[in-house]
Amino acid sequence: MSVRSVHLPLEDPAVDSVTAAIHDVPRSRALPVLLAPGAGGDLDGPGLTALAETLAGLGHPVVRVNLPHHELGRRSAPRAERSVAPLRQLLHAAKEELGRSGNWILGGKSYGGRVASLAVAGGVDAAGLLFYGYPLHPPGRPEKLRVDHWPDIGVPCLFLHGTRDPFGEVELLERQVRKLPRRVTLHVVEGGDHSLRVTGRASPDGTPRSEADSVAALAEPIRAWIGTLEP
Repeated sequence: MSVRSVHLPLEDPAVDSVTAAIHDVPRSRALPVLLAPGAGGDLDGPGLTALAETLAGLGHPVVRVNLPHHELGRRSAPRAERSVAPLRQLLHAAKEELGRSGNWILGGKSYGGRVASLAVAGGVDAAGLLFYGYPLHPPGRPEKLRVDHWPDIGVPCLFLHGTRDPFGEVELLERQVRKLPRRVTLHVVEGGDHSLRVTGRASPDGTPRSEADSVAALAEPIRAWIGTLEP
């Protein structure tokens, strides 16, 4: 497995291409994966990179992409709905770059996963959605749920979620996922925050874990979920 940096073309008034990192897996026929970052990070965040490496280690080609505001270095993201069109274009560009048509797994960290979910609810074909810390609501605002589009998501979903995530308590997430029409898998990381980072105090065994370590430890549940998807 190798990783290469490319620029994927984009029709956007502010930027004509974005940086992407491609985890190549030679001769793999496993489902490819497109991952987008959280609102304030970029494609090189340690958790997102670890997720891509874990998926590639399971045999899946992976493309990590910036969205336009990431490419421009902006910490403030536009409304998630405004990033759907760029993500659609980047999925098409990633398919062209890898020569892999057909359905992909879509997802990403927080905002990036939410954008992917909006794209699928709007008609983008996918084999499944992989959420790394879905931003169920703004911190401290559980009444401002971001689930209106969920009944229109017609693919299986995997949620990787921490018990200390301020963007959504596990109990609230468990209730809300009933709105999703297809099978939902929720994998909870005990003591994990929004990035699945675990402090020593929050860890069940007293051992702190970085976001990258927590994500890497999820290879088996990720593999099991992907094994249930249709190509």
